[in-house]
Amino acid sequence: MDDNQGTKNNIRPTDQINWLSAMMSIDNDVNEKEYKVILEYGLQLGLEEAKIKRIVTTSLKGMDILMRYLKVVKLPKNENLMRALIKVVFADGKIAKEELNMIRLVATKMQYTSEELKSILEDEKRKYKG
Repeated sequence: MDDNQGTKNNIRPTDQINWLSAMMSIDNDVNEKEYKVILEYGLQLGLEEAKIKRIVTTSLKGMDILMRYLKVVKLPKNENLMRALIKVVFADGKIAKEELNMIRLVATKMQYTSEELKSILEDEKRKYKG
């Protein structure tokens, strides 16, 4: 897939990996489990492992990346991306307040209701406790 083309939900695969990388670094605790979630998601998007690694290592700028997109882009609902963001948060076994706040902000921007977000959060939480 050409990474300059939007997917059916209009968020380029490379941008999605940037978002996940930013989420991974928000709590200043980047670890291998979080990276593994991003790698698996990127492969599902059709990106090559080397490209995913390059994006992750060059884009660990925390909230700056997410905030830039949130200010200028109208986001369509994208459950796969929302779940991947949540998986990154859960991957290290700790949920920082900043991570949860960012999940809520992205969900609001994607026009998820609080009930929809709660359902997705609970579903992903069960998977990690499971």
